[in-house]
Amino acid sequence: MWGLACAGCRGGASTTTRTVTVYAPSACAPGTAGLDGGAYATYLALGDFESPGPPAAGHLLGDLGDPLPEIDEACRALVVEATESDMAWSGVATLAPAGDVGVLLLPTLRSCAFASPLGGRTGSTLAAVDAEDVLLVGGMGAGAQSGTAPPTVALRLDTGAAHLAQPDLLTPRIGATVTAFGEGGLVAGGANPSSGQSVLDTAEVYNLAAGGFAQQSPIFLSAPRAYHGAVTLATGETLLVGGVGGASGQTVLGSMEIVDPATQTVRAENVASLAVPRRAPEVLRLASGEILVAGGFDGNGAAVSTLEWFAPDASAPSKRASVLATGATQAFVALEAGGALAVIVPPAGTDGGFQNVWVIGADGTLAAASPIAGSLTQPVLFGGAGGAPVLWTGDRWLRWQPWSGSFTALDSLDDRPASIDRATASPDPGLALWLDPDTAQITGLRFDVRGAYSSLAGPLWVSSPDDTAPDGLAVVGGASFDETEGVVLASGASAFVTDRTYADVSIDVAAPASEPPLVVLRDELGDELQIGDTLCPVVRAPSDASLHVERHGTAVTWALPGGASGTCPPPFAASARLSIGLRGPSAMGGAARAVASSMTVTRLGSP
Repeated sequence: MWGLACAGCRGGASTTTRTVTVYAPSACAPGTAGLDGGAYATYLALGDFESPGPPAAGHLLGDLGDPLPEIDEACRALVVEATESDMAWSGVATLAPAGDVGVLLLPTLRSCAFASPLGGRTGSTLAAVDAEDVLLVGGMGAGAQSGTAPPTVALRLDTGAAHLAQPDLLTPRIGATVTAFGEGGLVAGGANPSSGQSVLDTAEVYNLAAGGFAQQSPIFLSAPRAYHGAVTLATGETLLVGGVGGASGQTVLGSMEIVDPATQTVRAENVASLAVPRRAPEVLRLASGEILVAGGFDGNGAAVSTLEWFAPDASAPSKRASVLATGATQAFVALEAGGALAVIVPPAGTDGGFQNVWVIGADGTLAAASPIAGSLTQPVLFGGAGGAPVLWTGDRWLRWQPWSGSFTALDSLDDRPASIDRATASPDPGLALWLDPDTAQITGLRFDVRGAYSSLAGPLWVSSPDDTAPDGLAVVGGASFDETEGVVLASGASAFVTDRTYADVSIDVAAPASEPPLVVLRDELGDELQIGDTLCPVVRAPSDASLHVERHGTAVTWALPGGASGTCPPPFAASARLSIGLRGPSAMGGAARAVASSMTVTRLGSP
């Protein structure tokens, strides 16, 4: 790894000096592979203010100490894009209010391996524990390392540097889960490969600051659990779901439990149970805050077809369970606007016609999307920037198109197919990471740099639905885009701005007065305010064809061009970051739909 540039950040009349260091993996950095080292980079500073757009000029990466006046001290994210000859690199970093900054550049749409091989291993778990830290945990040694417990590897995503956890796990594990947990990560349950695969009833905490695992007594779970699912709740707690355990270690579990990072205690009381016990379930936290449990295998080894929905605190089911077709392998990912996407490999011996792509709507309904043609053997879903998760089919890359309900080819620049096994992660919505089983290296593919502070190019839905996504399959009678009208929403259907979240913000919606949509503000917990419904009613005059909404701290106000205005009940904490969308009202008053020809979203902070 090597640093490429540094600079200062400006702030009003004063200047705060902060060093920006750009890193790249040595195997695919600018200046390698016969290039001349003259890579040219631009630095785009983003925050809770309207971006002035791409900087007028860039910088040579090799010009150490070059000032970067385009970076304001109020910026909270930095996008770096570099070019050299016909190659391109990109990276994005979230900035703390103070301190130096590291940005990791990866080749755009080209796979790149990090560091040296990590040694053969199988059954490891790869997971992000925050925006900058990834852990590779557990498993069993393979090849020359056969019979040994492979060490935990920590990878930094601001520098690309990897190190071994010191100290490592107290107990080696396979079939454990890894989740974000307070100021570090939680490695929960699993089986001990050194003692006959006995199922463990403990969890261990990785401390990011210390670079290793706590060596005090581990956290004791309510029962032994391995090959389970896990997810970080909106509260920061970890929910453990299903798996195997019991006296024999072979009983398929229907129980769930919650681990609290503040107290490092476990509770199973007031936590719901699965209707269908399952091993190796997929567990997703949805945009609504709800928990979706899908897939996995029952006590007979058969794939589970039941989808189960739970309240954000996992205390009770939140929707009626539904049934989804099963196959040889399944992959699931949460969709940014709401609901989830499922890709299913047809069962062996299936002769064509198998529906292999499904959209699980935010309302719990299932809709068949355009099927994937060609081979589909080992699906893995990554990210979701732009409302468009990326799919590895087993031999090629595809990307979801939220408004056409189909997958299209991702223009990967790799000269050979990737090698991807089960150890995968998406540390941010535009990055795919996996452990390459052939090279024993963590490998990344950067396919997008959009994030919470990204700017919008202009009003939405004027000529395209870019930077928005529906909360179900995009169809007439749900959420759809019409080039002549804009976004069209049936009762209860929604469409949200993708990637971006907002602090203080203004929203201007142009819509026919007879068919106005609700403006929806949603916080990180999934709580919503619908402007235009009974809690925050908007009474329009016949001439009112637009609506203006502003959020300042805890205050949300609305105004119409005819002069009417109002204040909504304060629903959010002042620090809450909001997603923004539109929804068809549940009581349409005789209208069959809601329409918006455009929506302009403006950040109200100052750089």
